[in-house]
Amino acid sequence: MRDTAARLNDFETVASTWEDLPIEGRTLIAEICARIDESDALLAEVSDLNNNVLFEAGFGLARNKHLWLAVDDTDVEALRLWDELSILSTIGRVDYAGNVDRLAERWIEKNPTLEPATLLGTLLASGKARESDAVFAPTVPVRFQAVQTLEKYLERRTDLKVLGGGDDLGLAPLDFYVKQIYQSSAAIFHLLGPHRHRARIHNARASFMAGIAHGFDLPLLMVAEDGFKSPLDYKDMLYTYSSAAKLQEQVGHWLDSVPKAAGTNKRLGRLALDIELPLESFGQYVAEYEREELNDYFIDTSEFRSIMAGTAKVFVGRKGTGKTATMSQAVIELRKDRRNLVVAIKPSAYELAGLVEVVRGLGPSSEYVLLSLWTYLIYTEIATRTITFASERPASTGTNAAYLALESELNDLGIRSDDDMSARLEKAVASLSNKNRRADETDQEFIARELKTNRLGRLRDLILETLRDFQRVAVLIDNLDKAWEHGADYEVMSKFILALLSAIGRVEKDFAKPPRGLDPVNVTLTVFLRTDIYDRVAGFAREPDKIGVLAVQWQDEELLVRVLEERYAAKRSKKNRNGVAPDMWEEVFAGEVRGLPTRDYFLWRTLPRPRDLIYFANAALTTAINRRHHAIESSDVVFAEHQYSKFAIDALLVESDAEPFDLEELLFEFAGVDSTLGGAELEGLLSAAESPSDVRQWLIRTSFLGIEVRQGEFIHVEGETAAKRKLKVAERSASNGGEDIRFRVHPAFRSYLEIRDDDLHHPDVRDTTLTESAK
Repeated sequence: MRDTAARLNDFETVASTWEDLPIEGRTLIAEICARIDESDALLAEVSDLNNNVLFEAGFGLARNKHLWLAVDDTDVEALRLWDELSILSTIGRVDYAGNVDRLAERWIEKNPTLEPATLLGTLLASGKARESDAVFAPTVPVRFQAVQTLEKYLERRTDLKVLGGGDDLGLAPLDFYVKQIYQSSAAIFHLLGPHRHRARIHNARASFMAGIAHGFDLPLLMVAEDGFKSPLDYKDMLYTYSSAAKLQEQVGHWLDSVPKAAGTNKRLGRLALDIELPLESFGQYVAEYEREELNDYFIDTSEFRSIMAGTAKVFVGRKGTGKTATMSQAVIELRKDRRNLVVAIKPSAYELAGLVEVVRGLGPSSEYVLLSLWTYLIYTEIATRTITFASERPASTGTNAAYLALESELNDLGIRSDDDMSARLEKAVASLSNKNRRADETDQEFIARELKTNRLGRLRDLILETLRDFQRVAVLIDNLDKAWEHGADYEVMSKFILALLSAIGRVEKDFAKPPRGLDPVNVTLTVFLRTDIYDRVAGFAREPDKIGVLAVQWQDEELLVRVLEERYAAKRSKKNRNGVAPDMWEEVFAGEVRGLPTRDYFLWRTLPRPRDLIYFANAALTTAINRRHHAIESSDVVFAEHQYSKFAIDALLVESDAEPFDLEELLFEFAGVDSTLGGAELEGLLSAAESPSDVRQWLIRTSFLGIEVRQGEFIHVEGETAAKRKLKVAERSASNGGEDIRFRVHPAFRSYLEIRDDDLHHPDVRDTTLTESAK
């Protein structure tokens, strides 16, 4: 390039290289960029993907200069790199065969400076104007901890709009990135260390685009791991980090220091917040204990909207996933519309022994009995709720003939309007005992006589008469797990719940197609079940795939962490000066725990359930208060982790009640082992069980064990179906590689069982912040 510049000067073209610049005592990149600004064109030799040259080429493009990219096409490696880079293919290149004369001659022949530069205008065609809150932060192809930490941090900055995400950098065409950079008000590029997969190509693309951002005069930050050797051009713009937490801290400080965008009256980043410990609790982790407060910080999910719409029939989730909270909030929201009659059924307890006796005594007719029983219970529950609702209105039931007739019918059936479902269930079961049976009647006749099922049609008609002004009857049923306890007859219980699922369709149909002269009413029923109960129930179903289950899972970490953040915002009365709710993680918690940002540490060490996250946060907060700390320190979190881990184990033991093995004894076989286990090692730990494979399957579907589905990637699932599917994927992957399946104990259970965290070897996840006593 030095020789090419000399040759061009011989032909009266003013050409210079960076070596010709007066750099003594000055910033190198500033001088290079100033010279590019003064020039009409830029000739860049990119055969070896030099990051300095690519940065300067990107700068020249953004400054609307004629840009020539020169490649020695006799160099096989140079051609391979150009093809792999791909992003510059739309610009075209100048092949010069490694010959100075040829390159100079082609330049003089074409003389691009005689025409206006058009490349930038072409790339920006139909682009959007700059947005004051937009940050260009493209994806990195390798998903190590620091990369994920930075991306998640940017995603949860509600004051920012992150552009450039999605596919790996370079998969989209160049004009896409140029438009997005132009639309942004700041840019962040994450560079890879030379040891990382695809580092050379990624860093080349990032350098070129960083040059474009610099050319657009955007505030620019480039970050890389310790050990990254920075090119001279952007050495002053690069931050090298030693941990994921340090990276997040630096990016946060940088964003908050970004100057105001032109034409706005606000900063790109947030203003600093006062640090204090402003609350004593994050609230109860059990929804029943805080029904009044729940409305202040309930998280609206797609599953919740399905219940509101009436499309969800069976709502399934693990303990602590928010089933009860979802039902409570649905009742509140649905009752806001006076055209809805909301029937919330939550039996506090019910006698199972009598039900088991009846079912066993009836034998083949038991399914008919249970279906009739549930139809009777739902009809009478809607009727009693209708009477209660009428009595709460300004005009009492005494002035309405339809309500009086309905109340009279209930009295004839021996039903009191203030009886809950548990009481009516027990009365019905007692009436179905063999001592009340006549010797000459069939099962169906006996059931019809005792439950008066022949009068349910009249009861429905009277309900429809009273509901002429209503558009919907929403029936929501929870707490069916109250009788699902150790020692129960799980087969009978499963049939009891299956009968309920069948009754849902019958009741909805009965109210949708009433006799002539009565208007139909939209009746929707939703049943809330624990995942472990549903798995057992589905095992007795003839066609479990037709049940229509909606499973609640908190796969989205951003949505899950909002459960805690919304509680903090609601309990934290004051706002900051911008009217934005304060950042809980900055105000209340230490910046990092074991080298991870505290927020990410909480998500890593807890099961993805609202109850678990709230419990852990409360435990850490209580520890900090007891120690008279002004904020929750990392040692408080570590200390509280043992308490939370015990809580997670206890919840798991409750879910194992219906299983034929002693889970507590089996769990302590894991004490002291590494968190990652091979198949043979796991089989040895479970060898005391009668059926180790069944125990293994149960531990997988309850998230205790994760499965390695790809090299180094472990997936924790919930539910029988997901467990079987992922296990098949793991078995196929392992057999293809000739290796054994590997499993990993979820971090939530490790502290209490003293399982070694062998996945803490990553340099971004260290325990350097722990005191000796905490260790």
